[in-house]
Amino acid sequence: MTHDYLTARVKHREAVTASMIRIVLEGGDLHRFASTGRPDEFVWLSFPTDDDEEGTGRYYTVRRWDSARAEMTIDFVKHEIGIATNWAQQAREGDAIRLLAPRFRFNPPSDAGYIALIADMTGLPAVGRILEELPDKISVIAHVEIPHENERQIIETACDVTLQWHETAGCGNQRTRLFDIARAVRFPDGPGYVWIAGEAKAVSQSRKYLRDVMGFDKDHITSVGYWVHGQARS
Repeated sequence: MTHDYLTARVKHREAVTASMIRIVLEGGDLHRFASTGRPDEFVWLSFPTDDDEEGTGRYYTVRRWDSARAEMTIDFVKHEIGIATNWAQQAREGDAIRLLAPRFRFNPPSDAGYIALIADMTGLPAVGRILEELPDKISVIAHVEIPHENERQIIETACDVTLQWHETAGCGNQRTRLFDIARAVRFPDGPGYVWIAGEAKAVSQSRKYLRDVMGFDKDHITSVGYWVHGQARS
């Protein structure tokens, strides 16, 4: 199977927090990138390896797309091991990478009176972009799980948002308490839309709770499993 990869080069790398690396891509074929226009869009990144011409790939959220400059920003959560983590930590200006056309999941229905965002740290890049790009008339509640207070980020937004950080990731014998966070959210009255992302099992449990206990219609919930507990993350 052939893939229509776009090429890009590293323009800049910086540490956003102790656990988050931000890389800005430019050049190559990025001028041909066709954004979906949805704030949680993600692309397949193909990381170069010595023994695999096709490279090994992972999906990553497009944290920011600057169409005027043809520059793409992607945030990487640092893990102990993994091809994406290794590449992001070692990336230097001019390093090449390939990517595939974007996809998206964020799709609030027209009757949603508010939007709720619930995510662990792997979903934070998408939460950040969603908050930055939503119009000012939208009411948003956001709950983000992080391991430490110093992982909080400043997010500029025009919408009416209540953002709560939960420093519960990795506490005790649980890698995530995303399900507990979802069950504790107080939702406003009326129809709303919930976007939840993070560890796959916790996301699945949360979706079932929102649908069966809280009464959300399935079309008013978007759930995205970014990683699986017990499997190596990149």
